[in-house]
Amino acid sequence: MAKILIVDDEADQRTVIFHSLRGAGHSVTEAADGEEALKKLKRTRFDLVVLDIMMPRMTGYEVLEKIREMPSRAGTPVIVVTAKHDPDGVMREVASGAAVHIAKPFLPSELEAVVHRVLKGTKQEVEAGRKTLERSANLYGTVRELRRQARDRG
Repeated sequence: MAKILIVDDEADQRTVIFHSLRGAGHSVTEAADGEEALKKLKRTRFDLVVLDIMMPRMTGYEVLEKIREMPSRAGTPVIVVTAKHDPDGVMREVASGAAVHIAKPFLPSELEAVVHRVLKGTKQEVEAGRKTLERSANLYGTVRELRRQARDRG
C-alpha cells in the first residue's frame, strides 16, 4: 500500500494513528515533531503525511509550508489531524495546501476512510475536498463574526 508519515508530538495519538493505518496495510513512519518530520521527508518519499498542528518548536502550519517549499515533496498530500478548530487555522491549512482537516478526537475508521479517499482520489477529487474545506472555514468565520456582532450589540 502507501508509505505514510505521521507527525504528532503526542505519543498516544501517534500510536492510535500508527496502528490504524498499519492495520489497513500501509507502511507507517513516525515523527515526534516538525524538525524530525522534515529530516525524514528529505531522506524518504512518502505518499501521504498525517500532520498535527499544535506542536512545540515548529507548528504543523510551519511544517506544511516547509513541505510545500520542497520541490520534490511539494505535491505530497497532507491530512491535518488536530484539536484546533478555528476558521483562521483551517484557512491557513487550505492556503498551505492541506488536502483534508480531521478534528480530534476521531474514529480510526474515519481516518482510514479519509486516507483511502486521498490516496485513491483523483486530483480533481482532492481539489474538490479542499474547496469544501475552504467553504466550511469561510462559513465558520462568518458565523463567528455574526456572533461577535450580536454580543457587541448587547
